[in-house]
Amino acid sequence: MDYEVSHNNGCDIIKLHNKFNAETVKDVKRYFNLCINESVGDVLIDMTQVDNIDSSGIGALVFLYKRLKSESRSLGLLGAQGKTSNILNMLRITETIKNYHNFNEYLGDHHH
Repeated sequence: MDYEVSHNNGCDIIKLHNKFNAETVKDVKRYFNLCINESVGDVLIDMTQVDNIDSSGIGALVFLYKRLKSESRSLGLLGAQGKTSNILNMLRITETIKNYHNFNEYLGDHHH
């Protein structure tokens, strides 16, 4: 899967493209593990370009959330919209993992 990684204000940002589903989740999950094991800050998943998510993608987000939470770190979503946002809301994922409209909203929430 095509994804980009950046760092901003002590936060790892993983920008996903197009699909986050059974066929692409393994590639990203490898990086999720790297984030868990080798970095110390919060993680944001930029979903502005994700137009297809399924139970595998949801499962990977929940896995990452639980692992980060156990280390007192947080996971946020950035810019999930359309069908992706509808699915996340329907499954109540966004009640646990906040979906920020933009990075500034995240910064306002976290006062780094």
